[in-house]
Amino acid sequence: MKRAYLIEMTVFRDYARQLVGLGLLVSLCIGLGMQTPLAMPATLTCMFFMMSAMGLAAYDQLNHWELFRLTLPLSRRDVVLGRYAAIVTFGLLGMAVGLVGALISIGAVSALGIGGEVGEAFALDADLLGPMAFVTSFTLLIGSVVASVVTPLYFRLGQTRATQILPTVIVLLFVVPVVILGNSGMLDGGIPGMELVSAALEALETPAGMACGVTACVAFSAVVLAISAAVSLKLYERREL
Repeated sequence: MKRAYLIEMTVFRDYARQLVGLGLLVSLCIGLGMQTPLAMPATLTCMFFMMSAMGLAAYDQLNHWELFRLTLPLSRRDVVLGRYAAIVTFGLLGMAVGLVGALISIGAVSALGIGGEVGEAFALDADLLGPMAFVTSFTLLIGSVVASVVTPLYFRLGQTRATQILPTVIVLLFVVPVVILGNSGMLDGGIPGMELVSAALEALETPAGMACGVTACVAFSAVVLAISAAVSLKLYERREL
C-alpha cells in the first residue's frame, strides 16, 4: 500500500501544487467576500476532497496508466487503498491551506488596524475557533461522502464512463428523494425528526456539544470512507482491464 500511495502522490504532485495555489486564492476571496474567515478552511477541505477524487481518477486512463500500473509490483488492493489514502491526504491538505489563508487574513486585518464589525469578525478568539472547527469538520464529512460515492464508480467503470453517468447518480441520490418527499405530502405535517435537529443545534452552542459534533463528523467520515474502500476493492477486483 505504501508504494501505491507514494505513486499516487507523485502522479498528482504537479496538479496538487496548482491546486494549493488556487485554493489559497479562493480561500482569501471567500474570507474577504463573506467578511469572515469562518468558511475558508471548510470550503477548501470539501473542495480538495472532491477534486482529488476526480483528479486522481482522470490520470488512470491517461496514456493507459492504469494498465501499466498493474505491471508494477502492486496488487489491486494496494492500488485501491493507496488511492483512498491519497484522497484523505489531499483533503487534509486543503484544510491546512484554508487554515493558513484564515490566519493570513486575520493577521492582515489585525496589522491594518481595521475595527468595527470586520475587525470583530476577524478576531482570533474562542467565538471564532469553535464554529470554525465544527464547520470544517462538517464539510470534511460532505467531501468524504462525495468522494465515497464517486470513487467506486471510477474503479468499476473507468474515468470516462463514470463521468458520463455521475450527473445521473447525483440526481438520483440527492435530488429525486427530495422531489418525491416534497410532492408526496409526507412533509406537510413538518419534517420528521426536526425536534432532534433543533436539540442538536442547541447542543452545538456549548463547548462540549461542539466537541462532540466535531468528533461525530470525523468519525462518520472515516466510516464512510472505509465502507467505500471496501466496495471499491470488490468492484476493482472483478473489473477486467
